[in-house]
Amino acid sequence: MKKIKRFSAFLAALILSLSFSACDITLSVGSPSGSDSEISDSDTTDDGLDDGETSDDATENTPPADGNSSDDGTGNTPPTEDGAETPTKQVDELSVHFLYLGNNTSGDCTLIKTGDTEILIDAGSTTSSAGTIVPYISRYCTDGVLEYVIATHGDQDHIASFVGGSTYTGVFDNFVCETIIDAPRTNKTTQIYKNYVAKRDAEVAAGAKHYTALECWNNQNGAQRSYVLGEGITLNILYQKYYEVSHSVENNYSVCVLISQEENHYLFTGDLEESGEKSLVESNDLPKCKLYKAGHHGSKTATTAELMAVVQPEVVVASCCCGDKFDFPHQEFLNNIAPYTDKLYIPLAEGILLNGNIVVNSTDGKTVSVACSNNNTLFKDTDWFKNNRVLPEQWK
Repeated sequence: MKKIKRFSAFLAALILSLSFSACDITLSVGSPSGSDSEISDSDTTDDGLDDGETSDDATENTPPADGNSSDDGTGNTPPTEDGAETPTKQVDELSVHFLYLGNNTSGDCTLIKTGDTEILIDAGSTTSSAGTIVPYISRYCTDGVLEYVIATHGDQDHIASFVGGSTYTGVFDNFVCETIIDAPRTNKTTQIYKNYVAKRDAEVAAGAKHYTALECWNNQNGAQRSYVLGEGITLNILYQKYYEVSHSVENNYSVCVLISQEENHYLFTGDLEESGEKSLVESNDLPKCKLYKAGHHGSKTATTAELMAVVQPEVVVASCCCGDKFDFPHQEFLNNIAPYTDKLYIPLAEGILLNGNIVVNSTDGKTVSVACSNNNTLFKDTDWFKNNRVLPEQWK
């Protein structure tokens, strides 16, 4: 059964991928390449963003982060004092894709790729977003197999496109999902959550492995706290107390993930809120992070000063639609990241495309580049920000 589905997924992915041209999307962080673009409020079956992409590669010849080179100018590795060559530490390339979801609704969907391994964290924001998400994923997941799928928690804006609907089939119907990790607790009784469970369980019946984040943390029932994704790259499930303690807010059940690529660390906390972030800090030895996926779409309920003081992110992405019914991103969120970075990227505002699809890439495990399908403008330099938010003191 699984072999049949894998072959079907491969054929579907191949057909979808042929509809798109391959593109190399690594640019220097924050170099503007365009202006805000208007978009309609209706859903779309295409990400509609390909024309703005560029094949510039800003990391091809990037020197080590300390500015020193281990090359002697001849292309050879310099010998050590005893005459032996110092071995070059190998690390695989890693790219993190934050997807525009085809509508003016905030939601999360992050595709992570290294070599032939793909990891999908969440699939929002609505069931119709699958019409945008599935073709995008198919461009990169060419074998039709997602090695790891993580659903951080049960809210619709994180799981709807795993399910899909009558118009667009979802992620579970279009890809073989080998390992599925989700939250050990939930308060959800919604139909979309029930549909998620049914589709997930169908994947398990077809051969997928399913674990909760708590099983991963405890290395139970075949689950692992850490998974090797490639040379020098690991996926690590972090601990926070609401894996085991009930809470009235679904967001606090969020699965938290740290991906490490040599010196680079990438933090994903779903919609975890203040008390959950406090537990996260207390329960884990968190490193400084090259990339932080803003908790709860840039809400004031997350991205606390306490968490930011520990991880001190260099690049932040908030997966939200600015000015939506929740009025994301909140000023408090901006104030809390401002002491550490001004490199904030956001896909869109209501009716306006900002960065579009946002891709953070590293070839060396030390530096990152950011490339966006619409433009690379920092959020603080957009007209939407200037008209709706206050510039933090550190950004002046």
